[in-house]
Formats: sequence, structure tokens, C-alpha cells
Amino acid sequence: MKNMAPKGFFNNIGLFQAPALTAGHRCMGMAALLGVCFVVTHLVSVVVTCVVSGFNWGAPAWVLDILGFLAGLFFVVQCWLSSNRTSADFRRGNVWISVWAFATLGARIIDTLMLFGVVKWSAVYVTPTGAVLWSNVVSEVAFGNAFTVTALVGALMLLLCPQDVDPLGGNEKQRLAGAEP
Repeated sequence: MKNMAPKGFFNNIGLFQAPALTAGHRCMGMAALLGVCFVVTHLVSVVVTCVVSGFNWGAPAWVLDILGFLAGLFFVVQCWLSSNRTSADFRRGNVWISVWAFATLGARIIDTLMLFGVVKWSAVYVTPTGAVLWSNVVSEVAFGNAFTVTALVGALMLLLCPQDVDPLGGNEKQRLAGAEP
């Protein structure tokens, strides 16, 4: 069962297509899906914030928001690619995903604490309320945190205990095909 790719929808969108679909690949595919949800809901939260509070967030808030969004978008693509490639072929990408996710995890913890008013950092932003708060809770806390943690777990699984690599040297696809490594 481990080597069967999901049929239908995932085949059509090119997700979960690794030659040997392991738990690590499934985590990366889930991270990609959560990342897409993060990107979409992040855009919604920006629109909600601009409609409710205006555009005058201050330069630090805009810069951090845009950089976080672009990094998230880039790593959605990386997670998507990782779910489709062997752990050996995408090792470098998984290293970068791990570095990004580890660094982002710290930023997400601070952001979550700031959203709920536990940490105050007025140079970045004032704790939101109402629709602005809840749109950010959905995008940043629910999807952003889940995306980051799932990407970190998946990348570490593919880096530290890849199940698609034959311990004797060949990859799982070669072994299954009966080819010599």
C-alpha cells in the first residue's frame, strides 16, 4: 500500500506522486495543502485588515507581512515538490524546508502570542480585535502554524529516516523495479 499514489484529485493536481509514497511524503503533501490554505487565508486577512483598519499599518508590519507571505508561498511550492520526489533527489530542498520551518516556528510562536495580546510589540503591530483578529487567527494560527509544523515534521522524516531508500544503497523505486542500484 505504501507505493500506491492516491487516485483522482491528487493525480490531477500533481501532489503525492513520489515513486515510493512514505509517511514523510504524505506529511510534505499535507504541508503543501495547508500552505495553500495559509496563502489564500492570508490574502483574505490582508483584505479584511485593510477594509476594517485601513492601510496605515506602518512599514515594519507591511514588510514583515509581505516577506512572511512570500516565504510561505515559496515553501508551499517546495513542499509540493518534495511530496513528488524521492528523499534522495530532493535532499537539499528538504534541508531548506527544515531550516525555514524551524526559523518560522519561532516567528509563529511570537506572532501567535502577539495576536492574543500576550506579547506586546507596538513597533510591529497593535493587537487586533474583531474581524481582523479572527481572520488572522484562521490564517496565521490555524493554517500557518499547522503548515509550518507539518513541513518541519515531513522534512525531518525525509532527511533523518527516509523510508524510500534501500539501506543497501539503491532507492526504493529501483528495488521495486528489480533493477540493480
